[in-house]
Amino acid sequence: MYILGLHGNFGRSDHDGASALIRDNEIVAVAEEERFLRQKHATGLFPYESVRSCLKQADITIEDVDCLAFPRVTWQNFADRLETYFGFQFGYCPEVKFVQHHQAHVASAYYLSGFPSALALSIDRSGDGVSLAVYRCSGTKLELLHEEGFPNSIGLFAALMTQYLGFRSNHGEYKVMGLSAFGKPDVDLSFLLQVTSDGYQLNEKYLHQEVLNKYPAFPTEQLPIFNDKVAEHLPPPRKRDMPLESHHADIAASTQATLEAAVMAILKRFKQPEDRYLCLCGGVAHNSVMNGNVVADAIFEEVFVPPAPGDAGTALGAAVQVAVDQGHQFAPLQTACLGPEFDNGQIQQLLDTSGTPYVSVDNPAERTAQLLAEGATVAWFQGRAEFGPRALGARSLLANPCNAEMKDKVNRIKHREKFRPFAPSALHEVCPERFSTYGNSPFMSFTFPANEQGLKEFPASIHVDGSARVQSVQESDGLYYQMISQFHQLTGIPAVLNTSLNSDWEPIVHRPQDALAFLGVTATQYLVIGNFLVGASS
Repeated sequence: MYILGLHGNFGRSDHDGASALIRDNEIVAVAEEERFLRQKHATGLFPYESVRSCLKQADITIEDVDCLAFPRVTWQNFADRLETYFGFQFGYCPEVKFVQHHQAHVASAYYLSGFPSALALSIDRSGDGVSLAVYRCSGTKLELLHEEGFPNSIGLFAALMTQYLGFRSNHGEYKVMGLSAFGKPDVDLSFLLQVTSDGYQLNEKYLHQEVLNKYPAFPTEQLPIFNDKVAEHLPPPRKRDMPLESHHADIAASTQATLEAAVMAILKRFKQPEDRYLCLCGGVAHNSVMNGNVVADAIFEEVFVPPAPGDAGTALGAAVQVAVDQGHQFAPLQTACLGPEFDNGQIQQLLDTSGTPYVSVDNPAERTAQLLAEGATVAWFQGRAEFGPRALGARSLLANPCNAEMKDKVNRIKHREKFRPFAPSALHEVCPERFSTYGNSPFMSFTFPANEQGLKEFPASIHVDGSARVQSVQESDGLYYQMISQFHQLTGIPAVLNTSLNSDWEPIVHRPQDALAFLGVTATQYLVIGNFLVGASS
């Protein structure tokens, strides 16, 4: 049975369109619309290209799909709109089944976690009128314990403060997280988000109601969520072209601390002694600092965050939920590399037709390790594309983490702010020796404090506060694991600096021609793509 999960919309503010194809209990393909369109988040667009990609990867047509799964239940007449759209674009519309938005988030996490039972917390700005949902999960049952309705929203609080600090909401929240390490959490934000022992309350007095009344019917990312009353408690809002000052870092640190306090209040309210495992999902679960501190708090034995905890992941979650309802069970998710792949023949044809000089390499892992050991920056394009916002060794920009100056160099390559950190991709077996409060982090979901050995070995991948957002790389990661192992043999360092293969405000590279374009417009020195090496001078 084929189930095609979808997320996206027609012209509304919904973002991160995606498609996911499941055959019985196997994830066949997942793809994000932004990668094809080269438009970050693909806001307000239905995932046409990603649907085509999933069908192509499975070598099937839409007539072979038994069911469409969609992660919304409150949109009126949407089944009719899907039937009209698929009939027009593909000539056929399968049966449509709807899954509540936060249930789809939770399904994408819990059913793929491998946990026999878990407490699950889904947190975002809003979905189906709900901003937070708590579930107790056991076997194939998801029991809803609690919901918070919009606009009482931790995600909305984070978006508001992101705008106040001069960044774009729904894109710059991770910048606020990175900036928070430079400040002190001494700014009182309780006027906006009041945290109590059993929850939180967002004060609507400070929201721009005219803008919120348009959401989600119209894209509102460029309009202010906050009103002028916020400036009665804080310095004036920062404009994008204004320099960052110390009080901005303090506000960021206080935003991070307030967000974490609200999440921990909810977790402690609903955790029972039998709850050994936790699943975190929803857009707020992109916050790796929060996730790492939940691990450090040690009230759960293990925490799982899926590789795409945001709205793109609900395409997969809706499909998984429908499959579970059909009696299927899923193995623990081992990889996020579930997207399109380009073979050596396709890559070589592009290189030849474009006139790009290249060298064939028998062992791309070994050659890349050598280049990194020599201090080069390398764009790495291998295998199936990752699903989710993190580059996990398929579409990555790599550098040597031993050289502290490499951080500024790579930030210049990507046209990013200097305060933003990079991640170490480290061999899984050595991570407990380099990071304290370590928990397994295959999808780069957690930030952990580095110990003395980690600080010494990975200075370019360590943030100003001594922490790192870690990707633990296992032998099952194939060529990427082999490359890091080769680098370890050459340098004695069991990790590489890893960041996504894209410039700021662009989606991660999707096609080989995107990788060539990136090499051509940045100061990256080499591209290792399939079994071919391309130099920047090309």
